[in-house]
Amino acid sequence: MTAVVAIPPPFFSPYLDDQLSKLAAKQIPWEGYQRAKLLSQEECTLLRSLEKLPAGQRSTLFSTQGAQYAKLYIDLLRKLQRVDTVQAVLVSISNMLSDFSTIQYYHDLSKTDPLDPYQPIVKCLTMDTDEEFVHLESLRILALLIATDDNDFPEQLLPALLAAISKLLNGSRQQPRDIAAQVLNAVLGKKQMRSAVWAEGTCISGLVKWLKETPTPQQQYSAICCIWQLSYEEDAANGLDKKYDIVSLFIEIAKSAVKEKVIRVVVATFRNLLLIAPAANLPSMFVVRLLPFVQSLNERNWSDEDIVEDLDYLKEELKTRLDGLTTYDEYVSELESGHLVWSPAHESDDFWRLNTSRILNEGDGKLVKRLVELITTSKEPVVLAVACSDVAKFAKYGGDRAKQLMTKLGGKTRVMELMTHANPDVRYHSLIAVQQLLSQHWLD
Repeated sequence: MTAVVAIPPPFFSPYLDDQLSKLAAKQIPWEGYQRAKLLSQEECTLLRSLEKLPAGQRSTLFSTQGAQYAKLYIDLLRKLQRVDTVQAVLVSISNMLSDFSTIQYYHDLSKTDPLDPYQPIVKCLTMDTDEEFVHLESLRILALLIATDDNDFPEQLLPALLAAISKLLNGSRQQPRDIAAQVLNAVLGKKQMRSAVWAEGTCISGLVKWLKETPTPQQQYSAICCIWQLSYEEDAANGLDKKYDIVSLFIEIAKSAVKEKVIRVVVATFRNLLLIAPAANLPSMFVVRLLPFVQSLNERNWSDEDIVEDLDYLKEELKTRLDGLTTYDEYVSELESGHLVWSPAHESDDFWRLNTSRILNEGDGKLVKRLVELITTSKEPVVLAVACSDVAKFAKYGGDRAKQLMTKLGGKTRVMELMTHANPDVRYHSLIAVQQLLSQHWLD
């Protein structure tokens, strides 16, 4: 797929559009605000003049007075507090922005105040109200403005923006989640936003949580598009799989996907991960058997040329990198990925007899440290059982030096704790590991 481009994003939210239509029909007593000195006579006149015009004629007015209306709406958000009036202003901004030619009027406000037009809209995200329209419509407006702005979003406003998106993505209600994912997808066209979202983290964890809950194909697509855009950043490409098991999650989604566009963004994400950060992602791609899956996908007929191009790249690149892997290389890849399964190396005494010394000495014992890390941090019973089996084999064939290192790293203490694990396989293999670590009357 081609690189990220900032364009006005399409939003598909009948839920939010329905609320907007209902609120647009309400009349706001602007004259009362004028008497309360919250509006000037000129501002009140501008508001009433626009209300008197049929919707189809308003674009003509905006072509001559668009700058005045943009400034008016942002100023109103800055000073008004009542929820109903804030809602009315947000409706007015959305209706105005439905004509993309008016967007520049809002961007031009930054020439007077560098925080405009954003700060008053971001303020709406923190309003203490149960009327979710204020929060959701503010986000939708912000997404459109950010995606079309040549300048960066004000740094001091980023925490509030990301907190609002994260809250919705990590919530349980589907419609707000949909909107938050679309908002995130729109703003991730900007490098500044990709870096900020990666550093913030909870937006991504919300997307991953959502993907694990089997959303609809459209929801899958929105969430995966966000992660695909993030994968253009080197830090994200290096860390997505390590932090969120993206490779394993995405291949499972692709295997059951019913929409071509879902497979398209999954495959495009795999391409970025392999192209930008191969060392970080190849181990997991090997363990989940991505190459055979890509080869099977390559045999299908696709309507989208991007899929064909990305699949060809993945097939050739994976084949080149994985051909010639020894059993030892395969074991290292599996260990580094953290996705241990009962592959032949774990159960082969010949493998451990031949390779224990290498595992012990290579990289100052980094593989042993990784093994201890897995039995300490993993929550998966299969991973724990396989890792405990590896500890037993390592102790059996590595002698006193292997046992001393395992004890020094905290491995012996941990496998002893796992003897009371709820899973019977984990209990059994941890018992075997403890027996091997304590054999030969070896003393700490």
